[in-house]
Amino acid sequence: MTSIRLLLPGLCLCLALLGGCASAPPKADKVALVIGNAAYDNVVKLVNPTNDAADMCSSLGKLGFKTTCATNVRDRTEFDTLVKAYVAALDAGAVGVFYYSGHGVQAGHGNYLIPTQVKLKSATDDPTKVLYAVDDLFDRLRQRRARFQLVVLDACRADLFEQVEHKPGSRVSAAPRSELVRALETVARASNGLAPIKDAPPGTIVLYATASKDLAFDGDGRNGPLTKHILAHIETRGLYVEEFIKRVTLGVEQETFRKYRKRQTPFIYGSFSGRFCFAGCPGDHDVPVPPAF
Repeated sequence: MTSIRLLLPGLCLCLALLGGCASAPPKADKVALVIGNAAYDNVVKLVNPTNDAADMCSSLGKLGFKTTCATNVRDRTEFDTLVKAYVAALDAGAVGVFYYSGHGVQAGHGNYLIPTQVKLKSATDDPTKVLYAVDDLFDRLRQRRARFQLVVLDACRADLFEQVEHKPGSRVSAAPRSELVRALETVARASNGLAPIKDAPPGTIVLYATASKDLAFDGDGRNGPLTKHILAHIETRGLYVEEFIKRVTLGVEQETFRKYRKRQTPFIYGSFSGRFCFAGCPGDHDVPVPPAF
């Protein structure tokens, strides 16, 4: 079953997705939903997303975010349940963070996040119907005019469509195609990496791990490069979100070029004209709550 934690300042509750309370969630000034998918049954397994999610939850909790933390979300229904609860906790004065670490794919005209255990009923099924559409997330976020929303998509972590060629005399055979990957290959414009974002909700910044339609490194340490550098700066007091993103981008570029001789460049989409610092802006009081505008 999907592992879910709800982190409040000074409180950690372990929840099961289908259990819990049916009452409406309380409102909060700062709300986050963090998802890390690694234990895939249908595509290449990943190493770091559960670590990424745990560490992001810890940092956001320190910064006063009411944070729901989920790992290995199994299907589209679970994704939707988590997103609905997250959006319901936002209001016009809130700051929201949606963070996802795991596989993502472009297919047809949309971007999709891949649950860990989705299954197709038949070979002719549309595979996008069992994935979670990024547009569905944006549609729900538009229902809440939060002060500021950051959407982090640390996706595109491996080549889903790669096939190892069989070499004569080698005992290594071609990598088997999963049912999901074979189905995705039949969808127009299906490819690794996410397409550019054209219609992010107002007041939202979308941060990609890398350029559109490109692959990101999973990392050889505890965290993927994007998350590693987010964690390095998110608790820095007085750091405006624009400078925060610049520092994260520079750190990812420098590290990936040094280690892999290939530069991974995070990309941002959307717009935000306000003032926000995760750990409090210059002139704020002790409680880092962003001002109204």
